[in-house]
Amino acid sequence: MTYDIFVSHAWRYHDSWSQMVDLLDEQNDFPWRNFSMPWHDPAMSPHTENGSVHIHNCLENQIKPVDVVIILADVYAVKSNRKWLEFELNLARKYNKPVVGILPFDGREFHDFDDLLDKVVSWDIEIIQYELKAILQEISG
Repeated sequence: MTYDIFVSHAWRYHDSWSQMVDLLDEQNDFPWRNFSMPWHDPAMSPHTENGSVHIHNCLENQIKPVDVVIILADVYAVKSNRKWLEFELNLARKYNKPVVGILPFDGREFHDFDDLLDKVVSWDIEIIQYELKAILQEISG
């Protein structure tokens, strides 16, 4: 089974996004497809109505088909990212996608983060894989 996953990005590349993608890519026993591409046309400003609509549509098209959404606490911790992450979370809820939060690599906790998620796990690939597989088995019945 191949897992379709969206990893939060707040519409920009972040080190933690790259690290998570690399970590998932390195797992031979965890086939997945990355539906999260934090790129947009630089001529399209997210601060204009057209740019905002474009980015909203792109995010919706990335989240709608996935099996699970991963929210990275490191990305959520940056206040300027929260607008986009809250939109990503709302889309996940709209399409009934389970949301797994990944605590920061350094182990810091974000207590305001926990209530938004179905599951919160540490930055440990064995735990991440186990929890993702368990959630996906649960929803596939």
